[in-house]
Amino acid sequence: MAKTHSTTTAKGHLAVKTVKASDETRTFNARQMTLGDIARLLETELIGDAETVITSVTSLDEVVPGALAFVDQDHRVTSAMDSAAAALIVPTSSEAEARRVQSETGKPVLLSGNPRLAFARVVEFFQPAPQPEVGIHASAIIEPTAIIGENVTIREFCYVGRHARIADGAILYPHVVIGDGAQIGENCVFFPSVVIGNHVSIGARVRVHSGTVIGGDGFGYVPDEKGKHYKVPQVGTVIIEEDVEIGANVAIDRATLGATRIGVGSKIDNLVQIAHNVQIGRNCIICGQAGLSGSVIVEDGAILAGQAGSRDHVRIGKGAIVAAKSGVMDDVPDGEFVAGTPAIPGRQRMRMEAAWRKLPETARTVRDLEKQVKVLQEQLELVLKKLG
Repeated sequence: MAKTHSTTTAKGHLAVKTVKASDETRTFNARQMTLGDIARLLETELIGDAETVITSVTSLDEVVPGALAFVDQDHRVTSAMDSAAAALIVPTSSEAEARRVQSETGKPVLLSGNPRLAFARVVEFFQPAPQPEVGIHASAIIEPTAIIGENVTIREFCYVGRHARIADGAILYPHVVIGDGAQIGENCVFFPSVVIGNHVSIGARVRVHSGTVIGGDGFGYVPDEKGKHYKVPQVGTVIIEEDVEIGANVAIDRATLGATRIGVGSKIDNLVQIAHNVQIGRNCIICGQAGLSGSVIVEDGAILAGQAGSRDHVRIGKGAIVAAKSGVMDDVPDGEFVAGTPAIPGRQRMRMEAAWRKLPETARTVRDLEKQVKVLQEQLELVLKKLG
């Protein structure tokens, strides 16, 4: 049941447990798991000794004894089997080669259709995300009308505005600001110095990294009769749906009217600008330094690579991919790969790039041809004079 903000410890401070680095190392090193247990966790096939003990998870470049490493490229399986890793996660497409090499070396392997995903799940066990103590720090300022759920953590110098609602299990790290009337879903995590504007709605399990501002004013001005820029009121909101992750120093502007929306499961990298009334669908990827102008629609599963941008009011279709540093000026069809500024179909852009790289050679050829034509013209004039 939701409750007000009066939950503190006896002294009004969180009982934060301090752990020395050496203690953390011992705790981390104490975690271990048999390969059979890992196979059951991943629901994947194991080839080799199920009792092999795994004490850490590493990349192939940093392998240590007792470690589990992953290979996501078929051609690397054979060489990886010679590494110091205690066991490997390899693609199911490499099963025949893995079985052959395993029979020769004895090194166990786990077969996975998605080795990177399997690796990530094992890492979560060996190095779980730190969880702060539940409670509200005495330095936090929480308005009396705010509603705080169960098992909420609110750290030093946070502010929670009037009529804001924070659901169960949310974590607010120091200096987070929650505006008036904002709605924060269950198990959200806001890292230091995140700002959530007035009346913004955040779904469950959303993670927002440091320095991000959600719900700042959209960039809207209209010239008046004196040539000055008159600010258009930005009275809409922002809706962030469930399971979204937003990187550091991202700006997501509130709508002029209505809502700027980020769909379920979408992931936004650092330093991204999302303007007013943008609509981002489900499970989209927006990479670092990308920028979306007002009222852009990004449909489900689309990807914008680093520094990609768009003009206002364009549509980027389902599953479309916009290459790095591209500028989208027109609608992008579903599933299309576009590149360049202005962005055009990727194959066409690659042909243009190939031609561009040949420009110096082409220029030399043209100059040589011009010289030859000049010589031929002179010879022709001489012939004509003789005939005349």
